Amino acid sequence: MEPAADLEEIMRFDPDEGIADLDRHLDRLKDAAEAQGFKFDRHAARNELQAATFGKRRAATARLLLSPTGAMAIEVTSAD
Repeated sequence: MEPAADLEEIMRFDPDEGIADLDRHLDRLKDAAEAQGFKFDRHAARNELQAATFGKRRAATARLLLSPTGAMAIEVTSAD
């Protein structure tokens, strides 16, 4: 049996507003994680995203990857 692929959520970040629709993104990730039997800690995901975008002064895209074990990787890239 093939290992499950990581779940991916891509979010828009604005330096004045933060991550657009963050709760909607976290809800979608939680639902997908539950459906596939992945571990997911919503609070930890929120904290990790806030840490990854802290101090950013330009619009960016945040990409969160969630592994079946619940491990997260976050990549933030400039929108320009």
